[in-house]
Amino acid sequence: MTLPQTRLDRRLDDMRRVRRSQPAADADPDIRLAIAAIVAAGTAEETPRPVWCGAPPIDAATLAKRLAQALDGDPQETPRGWYVHRELRPVYLPLDRGRLRALPGMPDPATPLLCLDTETTGLGSAAGTVAFLIGIGWWESDRLRLIQLALPDQSEETALLDALADLIPGDACLVTYNGRSFDWPLLETRYRMARAAPPPLSGHLDLLLLVRRLFRYRLPDARLQTVERHLLRRHRAPDVPAWEIPALYHSFLRGGPAGPIRVVARHNAEDVVTLGRILAHLERGYGEGEVRRWAPPGDLVRLARLYRHDTRFEEAVACLDEAASSATEGDPEIALANVEQARLLRRMGRFADAGVAWSRLVDLEGPLAALGWIELAKEHEHRQRNLEAAWAATDSALLALSRSHGGGSTSLRRSLETDLRSRRARLARRMARDSGGQRPTVP
Repeated sequence: MTLPQTRLDRRLDDMRRVRRSQPAADADPDIRLAIAAIVAAGTAEETPRPVWCGAPPIDAATLAKRLAQALDGDPQETPRGWYVHRELRPVYLPLDRGRLRALPGMPDPATPLLCLDTETTGLGSAAGTVAFLIGIGWWESDRLRLIQLALPDQSEETALLDALADLIPGDACLVTYNGRSFDWPLLETRYRMARAAPPPLSGHLDLLLLVRRLFRYRLPDARLQTVERHLLRRHRAPDVPAWEIPALYHSFLRGGPAGPIRVVARHNAEDVVTLGRILAHLERGYGEGEVRRWAPPGDLVRLARLYRHDTRFEEAVACLDEAASSATEGDPEIALANVEQARLLRRMGRFADAGVAWSRLVDLEGPLAALGWIELAKEHEHRQRNLEAAWAATDSALLALSRSHGGGSTSLRRSLETDLRSRRARLARRMARDSGGQRPTVP
């Protein structure tokens, strides 16, 4: 839909009049930005077009210098194009790599850790999405060194990708947050579209997966800034929303001010530093047994699962012992720790210790007490060959379920009731066979 020429002229005149009445310090030097959204058609019959269509193109060198000035960086010209290099002040962030290595899934202390975060022109992974700002950080002694690479124009992407490849050591382990599904696959796509091989890596540590497994049960969500607030106890200054970042960059490419990109760069730097802080938090709070006593019991239970998945059973049992001893009376994490520990000890062949762990459950109330009695019934039936003791344990399990008055998980209750029916029927048959046909009553 086109605007009549008289109406269009009247609106443009009003905007210029308001513009002249503003103080010089507040005025935008380019009036095209103020009227960019108005359709400037010559007549009602012509095709609408933005007002900047008649402006000459801005070369990459000018864009690079403007962006470098806004970011306090250095414009870099290479045979393959322009990019902006920005080095920030290092952040004091000591990290004990030996203690970090004690955690499951962590790289060897000799492997360099490279924290990486990108800001892109969109949230998708299609071919049109470009990473226009890449922040990386790595440890030099007890400090995290930070470097950002910025793209002044999409036509200069090859120069930025070359600079990034030069900064990534061949034996580095990449540290990202959701980078396994977004950041690194996007960069790999951009390298392939530039007909270049992505930089080699020795590993990839995605902290989003680790945070979900360890802390998601006590966090509102798993976003990086939520982890900052609830886990690291840090609060950012007013920040730019992620959904606004692509629009700010596109505005700059159209000739808009480069100042807003500085806010994006600050957001990116904070994200990179937060990756390092999460690693430091894991190392200091969970890296060895002495410091784990201060950790929440639920965290230790979930850390034990990671150790179990890594077939490091002794460390898993130690975490569960610490969780059971540090939980307060009535804490549901005590029951969870006992269940996890009993199953793990049985898997390790330590059946007597597993029986002790199951015995702790029978003092509780509800379906978990019934679960403990069922597991003890298994021990009596299959290992001790004591059918009477197994039958008595199933009686206690039924009593625990009846006293729970419908409490607990419905699916767990149904599973336990089904197990008890089949178990008591089998025990009745075996006891009848052993006693010459006299069978106990099966409810």
